[in-house]
Amino acid sequence: MLFNSEQQAEDKLIILYVLKKIKTSLTREQVALIIIENLQIGYFDIQLYIDDLIKDEFLSVLDYDGKSVLTLSAMGKEALKLFCNKIPAYISDMIDLYLKENREKIFKEVKITANYQKLGETDYLVELKLHENNIVLMEISLNAPTLKLALDICNRWKENTQDLYASVLSLLT
Repeated sequence: MLFNSEQQAEDKLIILYVLKKIKTSLTREQVALIIIENLQIGYFDIQLYIDDLIKDEFLSVLDYDGKSVLTLSAMGKEALKLFCNKIPAYISDMIDLYLKENREKIFKEVKITANYQKLGETDYLVELKLHENNIVLMEISLNAPTLKLALDICNRWKENTQDLYASVLSLLT
């Protein structure tokens, strides 16, 4: 498969541009969200480009509040300064507008957890949680009589969290 190295270079510059314009560190997922919602670049390509940018020291990885975030390194800032004109104006304008209109959405962090632990011979405690911006919206603990049922409950929670949350809220109000 032949890769278009000019297109890859532009895509990597776009990643650097996003981090410069947002003026703060972002997780890989936040960077991917911004780019996917604006451009025709696949999630896995974005992740590979981020890996390359880290390896080549254009991005730094920092540990912030227990999670890894990306920030521009000095080399990344310099490369962007030198080659920013390689990003088409319509793309930078689109990203600027998106960041202005969606800043809150980008930083809104939804976290879904589903865990189980063995209590006895045939008992499992299943714990399900939905967090948004470090606030627990819902927390459910229940017993499951088999490992298979505990795993099924965890999987269904992860796959259908929003629907289940809305159903429970509707039943309770």
